[in-house]
Amino acid sequence: MKLSEKEKASHKEAFRNMNLQDRIDYIFSYYKAYIIVPLVILILAGHFIYARITRKEEVLYLAAINIAAGEDLTAELTDQFIEECFEAPKKKRVTFYPELYITDDASSDNNRYAYASRVKLLGTIETKKLDAVILNREAYDLLSRSGYLLDLTAYIGKESLVYNDVLIHDNRIDHLLDEEIEEDLSSYPAGNGIDISAYPIIRKAGFPETVYLCVIANTPRIDTVLTYIDYLKK
Repeated sequence: MKLSEKEKASHKEAFRNMNLQDRIDYIFSYYKAYIIVPLVILILAGHFIYARITRKEEVLYLAAINIAAGEDLTAELTDQFIEECFEAPKKKRVTFYPELYITDDASSDNNRYAYASRVKLLGTIETKKLDAVILNREAYDLLSRSGYLLDLTAYIGKESLVYNDVLIHDNRIDHLLDEEIEEDLSSYPAGNGIDISAYPIIRKAGFPETVYLCVIANTPRIDTVLTYIDYLKK
């Protein structure tokens, strides 16, 4: 409702006679919408601008499976790679999934952890947020047989590759349910692994078993993966 000139003058006079606290209460009571809405917009705009400025580009997604990478090795596998191989390294990062564990040993004491790791692994592969894995032989065999690994023969010399079986047909469940069905585990060999145990960064870590690097078949960042392999060799 529009105030008359007399009412406006009365409000002004009342405002002048208020103490500081009453004036603050009056302003907030009658004009809070005009204060809060712009303030919220300003905060949201500031948050958006800050997020845009500080957001880092994901250049590589990497996982360690069935091996433990300590702090020093993790830094060399991630931050040091960015520092050495990219311009504006502060705006780039490697997403690293540490200490995943997979096994087909039904008697393993870590079955729950293995199940959670497998779910996470499959989720990252499905969303194309996993490019390469560093792993032991057991994990390498499991991923190779399941067909999750890229055949690297078109990218790397055959003499540098490790060959592993990729299953074409697997009817083990049918065979278990009906022994009259002959078990069929047809497979073919694929050059889908690299023994990186002697690479300086890995050798320094002192793993007691052979360590492999494999590339996930659906990676959209194969050029970065190849750069990463060259980095590990240095």
